[in-house]
Amino acid sequence: MKDRSRRLSAIAVLLVAGVLAGAQLGKIAPLVEWYRTEKGFSFVLSGWLTSAIGIFVALAALPAGWLIERVGARPTVLAGSAALSAGALAMALLGDPNAILGARLVEGLGYVVLVIALPAAMSAISPPAWRTTVLAIWSCFVPVGFAISDLAGGWLIPAYGPPAYLFIVGLAYPVISAIGIVLLARVSDVGGGQAAAFDGRLSTTLTLPVILVSICFGVWVVMTVSFFAFMPAYIASAGADMLASAGIIALTVPLGNFFAAAVTPGRSPRFIIWVGAVGLIGTVLLAYPTFAGTGPWPMTLSAIAVAVLGGVTGSMLYAVIPPLVSRGGSVPIAIGMVAQFGGIGTLFGPPLAGHVIENAGWGGFALFLSGTAVICLVILAPLLGRKA
Repeated sequence: MKDRSRRLSAIAVLLVAGVLAGAQLGKIAPLVEWYRTEKGFSFVLSGWLTSAIGIFVALAALPAGWLIERVGARPTVLAGSAALSAGALAMALLGDPNAILGARLVEGLGYVVLVIALPAAMSAISPPAWRTTVLAIWSCFVPVGFAISDLAGGWLIPAYGPPAYLFIVGLAYPVISAIGIVLLARVSDVGGGQAAAFDGRLSTTLTLPVILVSICFGVWVVMTVSFFAFMPAYIASAGADMLASAGIIALTVPLGNFFAAAVTPGRSPRFIIWVGAVGLIGTVLLAYPTFAGTGPWPMTLSAIAVAVLGGVTGSMLYAVIPPLVSRGGSVPIAIGMVAQFGGIGTLFGPPLAGHVIENAGWGGFALFLSGTAVICLVILAPLLGRKA
């Protein structure tokens, strides 16, 4: 019983640490104009500052997964936390644009390690029955992190200024991660139910099911990041009549994550993927009422439903990873593959969505979201008929 409590405590704190890592990803958005006017950033440099973390994930997530498999999740959680913390705090204290960008790159190096090492560590210390549940909940770390940075920015920036906002958001991660690292050191890896020790061959891990889930995750990220990236602009636009802020809508995502966590234990990969597909079908049907509907209540409820269904789908795409990894494969490398495609989706999704909005309006954006959900369903189709 005591060992169970220790494991639950470590997992819970590491989940919070993951959310706060996600907040570092989203903290720049409220400050783009401030960086331009006060720090002398150009639009180009502001863009690099915003996307630097995403670039690291898009380029290096799979190699990072291989490194974590070789070195171990625990040491890399410590190293990644040190880099993320150093970069985050430096960003709050530095004034020179080049130094700020350098700090963001250090932060991004820690981030790309943590988005693989944290779920790998939680999977390693979880009993087999917990693993799909833990990874289902983990998948909310980016949208909830964005919501926290958005809500914190709305309160802290007007009251205390941008540097204080950056410092407080940056300090939150090392405080929580330090507690998580201490708790992680108190429990051992469980084993059992995991794939056998990695046999050194990527082909054992990067099987067709893992590749399809990874590609689907990248397309899903295009959809969900675009949804949250442009929701504030939509709410602020003339005619938008939402009854909830973008931050509040993002905070409903965990409802989908916890639903997924409740239905995944003991289920087959096919069942897990089918539940994710149901979430995608709901998105296909509700994206248009969100951005082209009439009336505040239908639009708001549709937006919340899209957010929650996105949480369900994202959870399933993460939760299905351990049972899909074949014997002799590597869960960290599989997570790295999924994260790599997610990073690519993060880089290319918002610019593509912005192009759609400029040329086809919000109705076109709704069709863009529905279309990406349909593409996800097509990618998953071979797995939906796969035997358990």
